[in-house]
Amino acid sequence: MSTAVGYQGERIVQYSFGDPHKVLQIEPVLLRPALRDDEILVRVTRSVIHPGDLQLVAGKYSQRTEVIPHGRIAGSEAAGVVEDAAPAALRKIGLHIGARVAFFAPQAWQTHAIVPMELLIAIPDDLQDSIAAQLLVNVITARHVLRKGLEGLSPRPNFILQTGAASAVGKLITVFAQREGLGTIRLVRSRASAERLARILPGGDIVATATEGWQEVVRSAAQGNIPLVLDGVGGSMVGEMGSLLNTKGRLISYGLLADSPADLTMFVPKSLSLSGVTIGTWGADSNPEERAQDMQVAIELGRSAPHLFPVSREFALFELPEAIIAVTAPNKPGNVILKF
Repeated sequence: MSTAVGYQGERIVQYSFGDPHKVLQIEPVLLRPALRDDEILVRVTRSVIHPGDLQLVAGKYSQRTEVIPHGRIAGSEAAGVVEDAAPAALRKIGLHIGARVAFFAPQAWQTHAIVPMELLIAIPDDLQDSIAAQLLVNVITARHVLRKGLEGLSPRPNFILQTGAASAVGKLITVFAQREGLGTIRLVRSRASAERLARILPGGDIVATATEGWQEVVRSAAQGNIPLVLDGVGGSMVGEMGSLLNTKGRLISYGLLADSPADLTMFVPKSLSLSGVTIGTWGADSNPEERAQDMQVAIELGRSAPHLFPVSREFALFELPEAIIAVTAPNKPGNVILKF
């Protein structure tokens, strides 16, 4: 065990589920951590606000309404500096006090976070904290979604059909699909979005669903053969994908950008499969080597392609209400970062 001195800091916490503007609050905290041999104390410098973070605060996926007596610290990933750890933990992961790190773990929105060492990775000197703080969740999600989508498919498809392809995770799925030699048919809302996406990440077909007859454009691009859809939108788009998929095709759902109910009309007559994939099961669905590789790939991609991780704006903690608004702003140019 490593017992640290007290650390005075702040945390963003909720005591009930609901509107993030109403339930999130910033409060001071005195942390006196007793670290286990597999834990690292990180002084947080930057953390991203993912839309999914706010959905969890609101209880969207669980529709939870109960009070949280001891509070729940929000956030899922951050970057910072190693402040304390048991010597054995530092030796195992090759770090030292003062090393810059990124981590993917609950309770990220606080000035000091206790992180299991397997959920933490070193940040190279040429990678900014604002980029490092947003790498892990999106890259891991993208690789996890693509792995699960291709798992057991025979024959292996020549391409994938993506919805929500202009989203942060959608763009990363495209990157990893292209690295594996897969073609991509990418769906976005508007022609303007299609043009922007083509400039940022060229290759494959990009189809705007606001254009009349887009379904036929997709069928033509796929030559009538669509075995797999990776869907980050949900809602009515599920029904559209059901109509486009091959009989016995597969739809992987990893996001709910739409608020409307999903239309499953075609899933029974076409014997389609629908599977949900979430980063929450990444640990159970992958082996240690895959997890370590996912985290390393995230760092490497942040260094080689920083344009895929733009920052919309950094906000100080006292600007939290403005930061929450910025997360859902239309056409925001990048991710929203909290500065601790």
